[in-house]
Amino acid sequence: MPHTREGDVVLDGLLGCHCCLFPVVGGIPVVHLQPNAVSARAAVEAGDTGRAFRVLISSDEARANRFAEIADLESTTFRELAEMLGEEFEGGHFLYRFSDPPFVTASAVVRAVAGAALSSGGRAVDVCGGTGHLTRVLLGLSSPPPVIADLYFVKLWLAARYVAPGCEPVCCDGNAPLPFARGTFGFALCADALMYVWTKRQLVGEMERLVDRSSGHTSAVVVAHAHNQDVWSPSHGDPLPPDGYRELFEVLDPRVFAEERLLDDVIAGGPLDLSQQHDTSQLCGAEALTIVATRSEDVFRPHKLGSREPVRGELRLNPLYATESSGEGVRMKLAFPSRDYEEEYGACRRYLPEEVTLDVGIANAVAEGRRTPEVQSLLRKRIILELPQRYC
Repeated sequence: MPHTREGDVVLDGLLGCHCCLFPVVGGIPVVHLQPNAVSARAAVEAGDTGRAFRVLISSDEARANRFAEIADLESTTFRELAEMLGEEFEGGHFLYRFSDPPFVTASAVVRAVAGAALSSGGRAVDVCGGTGHLTRVLLGLSSPPPVIADLYFVKLWLAARYVAPGCEPVCCDGNAPLPFARGTFGFALCADALMYVWTKRQLVGEMERLVDRSSGHTSAVVVAHAHNQDVWSPSHGDPLPPDGYRELFEVLDPRVFAEERLLDDVIAGGPLDLSQQHDTSQLCGAEALTIVATRSEDVFRPHKLGSREPVRGELRLNPLYATESSGEGVRMKLAFPSRDYEEEYGACRRYLPEEVTLDVGIANAVAEGRRTPEVQSLLRKRIILELPQRYC
């Protein structure tokens, strides 16, 4: 259909199949029928791609206009845009994502399982991937680059622009069949989301379909940070008990892990032991669960942490710390953005100290991007993080 393009990339236009027309806005196909997608399609048909972008960003017209005004400025950061979108966007959750316990655990699991499933090539998909923090982990593992799928256009735009540049975003609904062909992927991930999806059985079946590759090729599905019905959590959703998650799978054999036991392995420096079998008491008492499903027994073994080089970023002090500079260095004090955040992610105290002081030499090395042995040590402790450019 009529469209605008930049090289071989379609930026804005209409994507047609036998039964539907969907808008492509800002390079992102919007393959669902929510009201904002219908409005965006009408705007594209009328040639008003700016309006299509704004209606997908926010239902608040003033907020969407302000977002569009500064979105393309070189000085604009992920933090500014996330905060502009307000509390409904969960800006705090996404901003501090790179050091929260679910991410620390899931990123280790993703590197291990996707590393095994895609060792001989293949593509990954991050379903309900939000703003792409785990998609960023997959950038170094997936070939071609990973696909990130989510219902919320603004999250995908931020993922592709800031957090995981190079990924391929697709806006679609996890409560509906996914718009990908069978066997397109070798690895499928759904993290921090399954408990908010009503059609859980359908979504897991879709993920199994997406990784249904020919015999001889390893494939895997990972569901990370799935809340446990038997244990209350601050953002409970509509979770299942451990056996309920197992029973969602039909063609792949799932193994269920207590997330905090996997976190123990990560905090200890590894290996991440996926050969362990967590007993019923460990699973029933776990606040969150990780499910790994694959036909390959080679996945269920100890995995060395850090065996694959992560995507490089800018060295930055962990934004979860309030900082105070002096002539002697930088004093850092753990400062949660809200009581709710502390209640949900306070387990980060297991690896993040309440206070730490960096001497002038280390602070200068971080500012200059020098990876000295001291800086490397602080990176392993997550006091310093490798963040995407213009993140905060």
